Amino acid sequence: MAILDELNDALKEAMKTKEKAKLDAIRQVKSEIEEKRAEKGEDITDELVLGVIKSYVKKMTKAVEEYQSLGDRGTEMAEKIQFEIDFLGTWLPEQLSDEDVEKIVDEVLSEMGEVDISQMGKVIGAVMAKGDGIDGGTVSKIVKGKLS
Repeated sequence: MAILDELNDALKEAMKTKEKAKLDAIRQVKSEIEEKRAEKGEDITDELVLGVIKSYVKKMTKAVEEYQSLGDRGTEMAEKIQFEIDFLGTWLPEQLSDEDVEKIVDEVLSEMGEVDISQMGKVIGAVMAKGDGIDGGTVSKIVKGKLS
């Protein structure tokens, strides 16, 4: 089943059970999917949907941190957004652990041979091409540490 179909089914279920938090999250993502589709002028594919969900989750993760920094005033919004992140995260591939990412970085570095910090972008690109579930921030941090 296509991911968009799963989102539509989840939307219907959330409407039946009157789960406002799920409704809000799904509607926001569907809206961003439509914007991206119109912007790119292409059909809605699983890759497009996953890209939008991943982008939204990343953006909302930063928002949670900002709300948490407000202390008690931001707690309620941080919890609401964290629920959205957890709920939408069920459609994303599982993230690799830092140790697994480090193994991939080591593998890529050994394949590339002599590499310096000026080639960091190439290394990160090669690591990211190795598969799903690899967090770019983690890769950047590990590669920078190894090349410094």
